[in-house]
Amino acid sequence: MTKPYHEMNAAERLAVRIAKNREIEQKIQVEASTAEKPKRRKASTASERTATARTNALDKFHEIRRAQGIDAASEYLRSMRHE
Repeated sequence: MTKPYHEMNAAERLAVRIAKNREIEQKIQVEASTAEKPKRRKASTASERTATARTNALDKFHEIRRAQGIDAASEYLRSMRHE
């Protein structure tokens, strides 16, 4: 509409607010849909692959520590070192 907001009647104001709210909701949905699909990147270098393996070993260590205790988790790390 080309009228200023203060010159609109109640029905016109309501229609403008609804239209603005719909625009905001669409923008939020578009941003949310792009944020849900993160792009995965392959580890390109040996150091990146090693860092990923260390992270996975650390995660596994903590998982074993919570479930079976520190001794079992330490044994897991020792066995990983000898492989």
